Amino acid sequence: MEQRDLNDLATFAAIAQFGSITGAAERLGLPKSNVSRRLARLEARLGVQLLERNTRSSRLTSIGTCYADFCRMMVEEADAADALVDQSLSEPAGELRISASVLIGQQIIAPAIAAYSKAYPKVRVVLELSNARTSLIEDGFDLAFRIGDNQDSSMMVQTITAYHLNLYANPAYLADHGVPRAPEELMDHRCLVMGVGSTQSQWTFQRGEETVEVPVERSVVINDFMTLRNLAVEGGGVTLLPEYAVRAELKTGSLTRVLGDWTSFHAVLSAVYPSRRGASIKQRAFIECVREVVEGVN
Repeated sequence: MEQRDLNDLATFAAIAQFGSITGAAERLGLPKSNVSRRLARLEARLGVQLLERNTRSSRLTSIGTCYADFCRMMVEEADAADALVDQSLSEPAGELRISASVLIGQQIIAPAIAAYSKAYPKVRVVLELSNARTSLIEDGFDLAFRIGDNQDSSMMVQTITAYHLNLYANPAYLADHGVPRAPEELMDHRCLVMGVGSTQSQWTFQRGEETVEVPVERSVVINDFMTLRNLAVEGGGVTLLPEYAVRAELKTGSLTRVLGDWTSFHAVLSAVYPSRRGASIKQRAFIECVREVVEGVN
């Protein structure tokens, strides 16, 4: 077998990751013809077809799927080697791609970026906000900040902080509908629920050692905390929110806490990154900036 060109393997890993020659070319910043030529050269050297393609679509062959896994690991090892050099630099540089939900992005990540950019001006930060959970590998992110359990065991996770959600409503809404004195009374209120799906939800509240589960009708279901908060400010009902999201509203009086001696479920904010070798200096520095922001709002 003739001498291999590792660029061909990296190109094939990109084809597998982004689903097509076109997608790989766009991601790698190469002409499509160059990517096609590298794939053809790799297939010729191996003596097998790695990608079935026609005028409309393409897909990996069975051997192509297996081979792509090894190519991906090769790229990850090369990235880890680059990270080692990166860590030896006194000043990080390059691009840092970050994924976060809308609320986390606006309330925590944005101020962290401001501090980070002052400390590391040679790093270009790219932040994408989405309430849908992204794939760090497939979507090309270096770092993600997520609420809840990590469902991908291949990712590295660092816990940033933990907090409870509390119940809030506009004073005018409470004046019209009454102030609930116990969690069970929420069944008679308009409940604004975070999530998607069915017409009923169950809220859990804790007070010391006491736990109460309350079935509530989903008067409104929204998959974004910021929108829930804004709706509550307009008197739309009662909703569960993290305290850091409502500090300004509590100061102005547009929201007030309900059932103040009860807290709802425990949530964990974590930093997630796709490296078996640990976080790079760019990632570690940004995570520390996020920790500092969180300490300031807690």
